[in-house]
Amino acid sequence: MSDEPAGWTEEDDAMVTYESLPDWHPSLFVDVFRTGLEMEQANASELLGGAFVTPESLRTWEDFSRARSVFSSGLKISTTALFGIGAPDVAYARLVETDAYINDDIDAVPATMHVTLVWRPEIAVVPISSWRIHHLGEAIEPTLVPRTAAGFDPRTQA
Repeated sequence: MSDEPAGWTEEDDAMVTYESLPDWHPSLFVDVFRTGLEMEQANASELLGGAFVTPESLRTWEDFSRARSVFSSGLKISTTALFGIGAPDVAYARLVETDAYINDDIDAVPATMHVTLVWRPEIAVVPISSWRIHHLGEAIEPTLVPRTAAGFDPRTQA
């Protein structure tokens, strides 16, 4: 048996895709949130609420145990984000159930859940991103999301 690497894999391709995402990408923000859910400190819920979710939805997150359960279930964060029709300040990160690392056909791997995000620059605390998570579950219609930068398209940032 050799200790030599097996060569380039689909997982390597996926890592390059992930690392190539622009700083403003909704999937990156959701991944940082996922990592934050692993914090083990007394005020973790307060920190998560203050940095990642909309103030309007804060009470629905309670102690973030449901979010922890979802993100520990094996669902993967798709790097293909969707944006609200006529509302580019609202994005949807897809949580998918798949063994594949890369899939170019979103219809072939439907989302099990969506993370609904909204661009909120007035309350941003994560550098280079003004996303806040409003909901975890079904995608929320943009008109039902608390928006303060309606019409701003984060994809136009350099």
